[in-house]
Amino acid sequence: MKAEPRDHCRKLLEQVSRYLDGDLTPAERRTITQHLRQCPCCQTMADSLQHTVEVCRKAGGARLPADVRSRAKARIATLLSSGPVHRPRT
Repeated sequence: MKAEPRDHCRKLLEQVSRYLDGDLTPAERRTITQHLRQCPCCQTMADSLQHTVEVCRKAGGARLPADVRSRAKARIATLLSSGPVHRPRT
């Protein structure tokens, strides 16, 4: 029984992150590349993910101001010293 296109897209999209990172075998890359050329929806998704990754990488290089880092470290230390927080489920 042949898989529905949506199932095929879903399976390939599970690998898009690895595809963008270059972590697939050559055969897997060819399969996804071919699919992206034929499926505008998946190509849009891959382009969007690539853009998001680039933005995150650029933002990750930004250094926070010293006062913000200091407050964040103090807050983290307070949270760690107070033990686990149990929040009611909503």
